[in-house]
Amino acid sequence: MDSDTGPGMQARKKLKAMHRIQEAALDLFEAHGFDQVAMEAVAAAADVSPRTVYRYFGTKEMLVIWDEGDEQPPSPLTAYFGGDDPLRALRDVLTAAVAAMGEDDLRQAERRLSLVYANPAVEAAFILHAYEKSRGIAAALAADEDRFETQVFVHAFVGALVGAMRHWWRSGFDGPPFAFIDRALTLLEHGFAPAGP
Repeated sequence: MDSDTGPGMQARKKLKAMHRIQEAALDLFEAHGFDQVAMEAVAAAADVSPRTVYRYFGTKEMLVIWDEGDEQPPSPLTAYFGGDDPLRALRDVLTAAVAAMGEDDLRQAERRLSLVYANPAVEAAFILHAYEKSRGIAAALAADEDRFETQVFVHAFVGALVGAMRHWWRSGFDGPPFAFIDRALTLLEHGFAPAGP
């Protein structure tokens, strides 16, 4: 099959369009406020139809939340989970993902998180999206993804990431994101010291 017309080319074109739409949306949200911008305005700014925006993103909140990683198949995740240390495996996945981020990716993450935490509806959707992703993690970790211990572990892991990202934002993005993620995972691994008086 011709690579210019096959599924791979179609996926690349979709991904490129989604990046363009998201960039237009972020510009508008930052300039006018999230609540003041309609999906139709985003479509016009990105030079696509409103139908395309709805088909690719579904909701206005997802214009902020969407990440290119959402388009990746979950199957490669399972390659990390052959041992007895799932937290170590998840740390390795995150290390590889953050290492692959360039400066533009980091700035985009900062823009998105700033909008997430400035808008309660977007923050709520962000947290829900994060916990929906936990299903894929649970499936990769265990044959029985509904096992009590598996569910508690993956939800604790996702909660740690959400907390780390919120703290990164509150710090004014002071430092690389993985420094905050690593602190959160270390707490998850070793437990929390009792609170002082």
